[in-house]
Formats: sequence, C-alpha cells, structure tokens
Amino acid sequence: MGQPLLRRVGVVLALAVGLVLASGLGGAVAGARARPAARTGSGGTVRFALPPAVTPTYIYPLYPFADYTYANQSFFEALMYRPLYAFGDNGTPLLNENQSLAQPPVFSNGGRTVTIVLKPWRWSDGRPLTSRDVQFWENLLVANKANFGPYVPHNYPDNVVRAAYPAPNRVVLTFNRAYNHFWLLYNQLSQITPMPQHVWDRTRVGGPVGNFDETRAGAVAVNTFLTHQATQLSTYGRNPLWDVVDGAWRLSAYTPATGFSVFTPNPAYSGAGRAHISRFEEVPFTSDAAEFNALRAGTIDYGYLPLFDLSQRGYFTHHGYRVTPWPLWAFDNITLNFGNARLRPILSQLYVRQALQMLVDQPSYISHIFHGYAVPTYGPVPQQPVTPFISPQERTNPYPFSIAAARRLLAAHGWRVAPNGRTVCRAPGGGAHHCGAGIAAGTALSFAFEYPSGSVAATQEAQAYKSAASAAGIQIQLASLPLNTINSQGDSCPGAGCKYALLSFGLVGWDYGPDYFPSGGEIIGTGASGNSGQYSNPTNDQNILATHVDAGLGPLYRYQDFVETQLPLLFFPTPVFQISVIRNTLQGIGPQSPLTTISPQTWTVSG
Repeated sequence: MGQPLLRRVGVVLALAVGLVLASGLGGAVAGARARPAARTGSGGTVRFALPPAVTPTYIYPLYPFADYTYANQSFFEALMYRPLYAFGDNGTPLLNENQSLAQPPVFSNGGRTVTIVLKPWRWSDGRPLTSRDVQFWENLLVANKANFGPYVPHNYPDNVVRAAYPAPNRVVLTFNRAYNHFWLLYNQLSQITPMPQHVWDRTRVGGPVGNFDETRAGAVAVNTFLTHQATQLSTYGRNPLWDVVDGAWRLSAYTPATGFSVFTPNPAYSGAGRAHISRFEEVPFTSDAAEFNALRAGTIDYGYLPLFDLSQRGYFTHHGYRVTPWPLWAFDNITLNFGNARLRPILSQLYVRQALQMLVDQPSYISHIFHGYAVPTYGPVPQQPVTPFISPQERTNPYPFSIAAARRLLAAHGWRVAPNGRTVCRAPGGGAHHCGAGIAAGTALSFAFEYPSGSVAATQEAQAYKSAASAAGIQIQLASLPLNTINSQGDSCPGAGCKYALLSFGLVGWDYGPDYFPSGGEIIGTGASGNSGQYSNPTNDQNILATHVDAGLGPLYRYQDFVETQLPLLFFPTPVFQISVIRNTLQGIGPQSPLTTISPQTWTVSG
C-alpha cells in the first residue's frame, strides 16, 4: 500500500495534553481576537476552539500525505467542498444519505458496476454540480494519484477499469471485480470529492478554463497549478479559485501564521437547510491552558475542557454551558516491533503477546487516568459508538487484566519468572512447555517502550503498564520522545536497527477516515506502509482480502475476531476526542460526529 488510510491522529488529543501550564502562560494565537459571541435570535457569530497546536493548512481536496490530517479534512476543507458521500450520521460513522451529494450507489453487472445518481446541487456561483465535476476529480486523481494522501496501490482509482458519464447527473464506474458493498462505499467511493471543473480546469493564474484534464499531461499541469495555489496560504481569503464552493460555507478570512479562520454562509448552498448563523470562526490556541482561559473568559462558544481541569465542570454547567464527551471512531494500540530480529522470536510467541495484553489494566486506566472519558479496546473495531461492524466476540475482553495469569502463562512456557526481577528462559527451543524456537537459554523478558512526550495521561499509562509488567517479571524501559521522532521511528525505522519493542503513537493510535469501514489492511496487512510493526500473517492477510471482496459483514467479523485473539497489536483503552464545553444558547449540534466532522450550518444561537 502507499499511505495509511487509517489516519494516524498525529497529535496528543486535547483531552489529555496534560502540560500543566500556569494560567498566565500561553494564549490564543495571533488572529484569535477575544470578542463576545452574539446571543440574539438567528444570525450571530459562533467561535469554535481548535485543539491545541492544531491548525488547518491546506484547502485543495486532492491533498498530499503531509496535509492528510483531520484538521484539514474535517474542520476546514469539508466545510467548503463536500465529498460525494458523507459519513457520520446521528452520532455514528455510518453513511449520511441526507448530507451526501448523490443517492446511494446502485450495483449491477454482478457487482462490478456502480451507478451513481447525483442530487440536484449547485456551486456557489449558481452553476450546477454535474458528472463533469466528478470526471474532473477522477482525471486529476488518476494522473496524480501518488500525490494523494489516502492512495493505496491496486485500490481506488487503480481498480476502476472504466469510468463513464452518460448524463449530467449520472456517473458509472466499472471495477476490475466485484467487491464487498460496504468496503466499496465506505473505503473507495468515500474518497471522491467533486471539484468545480468550470473554475479550476486551468494551468496558470489568469489562464483560460479548458478541458485540460482530459489528457494525462493536462491533468498533471492542472494539478500542479492547483497544488501550488494551495500552498499560497496568504491568498486563501481572497483567491477567486477558492471562492466557488458547494459546501455550506465560504472562507472569508484566514491568518496563515496561526490558522485562524472565518467562514460565512454560502447563500446558494443546496443541502438540507442553509446556515442559521452569520459567521463561524475557528480559533487556534497554543496550549490547553490558553484555551481554558478563553473558555473561562466567555470568548469561546464551543470549546473543550482539558483533563487536568475536570474539576471545573461544575463552574461551566453553572455558567451557561453544557459539558459532553466527543467520542471518536478510532482505537488505541501499542505497536509490537516484529521487524527487530532480536525481538522477533519472542514477540512471535502468542503466549508472550497474551501475557503482555493481560498486563493492560483497562478498567483502572479508564477510571483513574481518563476519569471515565474512555472506552475499552479489545480489537481493531471500536466498541463505541455501537455499529453493525463490531462482532459479538469482540464485545468481550479475551485477556482481562491479571498479573497472576500472566505469570502462570510465562512459567508454563519455560520461563523462570522473577516478580519485580529478571525473568529468563530456562527451557529454550520449541515444543510444549518451552520458550519457543529461536529463544536461547538465559534470554530475558526485557522490552523498550517508547511513547510521545507532552502528555500526562500517556505518561501515566506507560508508568502503570511498567509497574504491572514488573510485578509479572517483565522489565520495561520507558522512553518519552517528541511525537515527530515517534512517527519517524514507526514509519521508517528498519529491522534490527530499531531498539524499541513497544511503540505508542499517542493516546489514539488510529482513526478511520476517509476509509470508514474498519477492515484493517492499512495497519496490519503484510507490507502495508501503516504496518509499523511489520506484522505478517497469511491468515490475517486472507481475512483482510475477504473483507474487501466477499459479501456481507461475516468477513469483517472473522477478521476482527482473529486479530482480537492473535494480538498483532496490544490494545489500550481509547479516550474520547475531547470533552466539549458548549454554550447553552448554541443549539442544533446534535450528537457529535465520531469522525470529527462538524456541521455549523445546522447550529443556531438564541437567548
């Protein structure tokens, strides 16, 4: 595969960035001017707090991997440029037919052909959105796919053998074989974003609009032009290219140095209900403490409560706010380094992985570290929100926390267990009651565990895990490193040169988007670029392939049940995206989307 479709969150979430800064330190970054929010009737301004140090930086929907972030996708681009199919419905990650630009796809030709009928929709300049805009996307993507963040070789668009546009409202795609309908819709068609061909199909500033995209060379030239324009952040608020949108919002101001963004309603929006508020501001912050201060000052309408400030919940509920968790369609995990030649014989033993999982005290972490704002994780499909995608088996924990059970398991396989000491192999080699092939006598159970710095909660988890492991006779060496270093380790660290055994990418390892069907090939499929631990298992690979090509949810259940029991990853509890603090006069939000998408066009300010 090319790039991971399961977006690595890449930030330590607002919930748990526990840098306990003095209240006088930090502040809203430049451009986020403090001003009271409007309070009367329809219209008004709503100010939305971005997570700390997270800002939108890319506007063009055909985004490279470096800009493949939820800040760009969910909080920025999607407000202006709608995907063909919208996901996130009533607090679930499921298809949102009401917000989609097209009717649900119709399958024919033995499942190989998909017919897509566009809804009546218009661009903000009044021109209709047609199949030509989908064709424009398709042509540019095919010619520039290596530069598209979610691209995976052999998947979309490579698996499309014919694309036809027989009518202005009709798109017909024929694939190289029949695929699972869930996978095709949620993980392939989900990537399509129609683009305004009548405005963007040009190769230079001031140049004519043509049909350049209809040749490969022309499609490359157009994409090069648009990509360059997208890097000119200082022009975002005035570039006429970005002024033609099909979403509910237009970008009217943008501060490049900070990411402070101002949106105003698109009066020609074709979707269900036009915006009620007259101005929507996304306010960036340098730290949790800065955001908390702005929230206390009353200059934020929709913000978040840092974990270390949970004692302030009562203050906000008594001062006109409601406090509610924002769940995430994601799961947390610890990567096991099967690529390390020294560690591979040990980590390849299922009983070792089972013992390591038994030392994760999920109930305690949820209660004492996350104060209840997390859910248990037993496998690669999230427990919450509840969806048809989770199997009955994965709803229960096959390896509940038990230091005693971990000790017994190791002792039964030839280890001399020394609680709070050095456990070594006393019965080397394969066979029953032996340590395993390739494990020499005297080998110690000792692992390096690296995790991102800057999070009190992540540190507490790592320290709690080390303590439990020590009680079971397993030595853990902790190393807290900058997130960029962690990402580099996971993405490019080769084989035995990687000294770590366990690697954490933060409090949420992966979230699903824009591939929402949790089939998992991007993270644990053999050779996948998101497979940081270099796990490889032929049964797992066959299970993943079956989720792509076989009908129904049965293949997904088999895949996740295998992963849950075989443990190619260690599973840790998954915290919520944030603990939202929302002014009571701000209504119409509904259940917060687990895909981190927002729909401010449905919001109203009253009182």
